[in-house]
Order: sequence, then C-alpha cells, then structure tokens
Amino acid sequence: MLQVCIASLIAAIAVWFDCRERRIPNPLVFTGMTVGLIMGLASGGINGLGRSCLGMIVGIGILFIPFSLGWIGAGDAKLLGTIGAILGARGAAFSMLYGAIAGGLMSAIVLLRHGRLGLFVVSCLTWVAGFIGRVIPGTIGRSLRSLRRAGAPVPALNSGLQVPYSVAISIGMIIAVVTGFSVIGF
Repeated sequence: MLQVCIASLIAAIAVWFDCRERRIPNPLVFTGMTVGLIMGLASGGINGLGRSCLGMIVGIGILFIPFSLGWIGAGDAKLLGTIGAILGARGAAFSMLYGAIAGGLMSAIVLLRHGRLGLFVVSCLTWVAGFIGRVIPGTIGRSLRSLRRAGAPVPALNSGLQVPYSVAISIGMIIAVVTGFSVIGF
C-alpha cells in the first residue's frame, strides 16, 4: 500500500509539471527511482532490489522505442521506469497497457475536438488495407493495394496537437492497481 501511495504521489506531481510546463523534472523521477530501489532493498533484501531494478528497466525499456522515434518525451519513459522501480515489472507493464488505451482515447478526443479524427482514421485504414493487400494474392489483394501503393511509405501525420502522456501513464497505473495488475475480463 505504501508503494502505491508513493507511486501515485510521484505520478500526480509529474502530471502537474507535464500539463503546466510540458516536461517532467529529472529530480522528481530520479528521486522516485531511488526511493523505489531503497524500498525494494528494505522489503526484500538483494532479491527485492533486483525486482525493483528489473521493474525500472522494464518501465524504461517499454517506452524506449517510442521515445527514440520521437513519439513521447524522455520524462514519460523515466516516469514509467519510476513506476516500475516502485511497483515492479508487472506494475510497469500493466500501467503501460492501460496507459496506452487511455492515451489512445485521449488522443482520439483531442483529434475529434480539432476536427482531425476522420483524416487520421482514413489514413490508418488505407495503410492497413495496403498492408493486407500485400499479403492477400489475386484481385482482392490488388484492389486493397490500390488504396495505398504497397511499397509507398506511409507519411507520419503530425497534427501538431500534443497530449501530456504522463496523464495516460498515471491513469494506466491507477487502473492497473485497481485491477490487481491483471487484465480486465469482459
């Protein structure tokens, strides 16, 4: 319970900074990582420290590629690493799973509010049709490929609209904690 409180406090402060200044301060996330490692060591000795280190690595690792592609900021990756250091690898993984869903919904709402959701959906569907058209042979495949040339690169549509992803990660963490770090059954 203490871990959840500390992770929630750090996430709330990160959201405040991200919404206000569009950045997450390094002292915040590095303090959170250090606290997570110390808590892991205190609660489980060397094994607990190892679990905290693994959680931190998993958290940062999950968002390394999106960060390296410029899709998210470094602070978001470090925030998920902090959550991993405090709540473990499972906490980081499920926080990101639910955070990705929350982030997608947030992005859809922002695109809808700015009248750009339709263009985004059409672009995604033509890309999927072109990809499927490369796999399916014959007339159906050619028809699908005609929607998007099979070898043509898909332009990355940058709407210029930004969503503070720390909000999505924090919502994901809350849902992960409430669900006991498991998949919600429908």
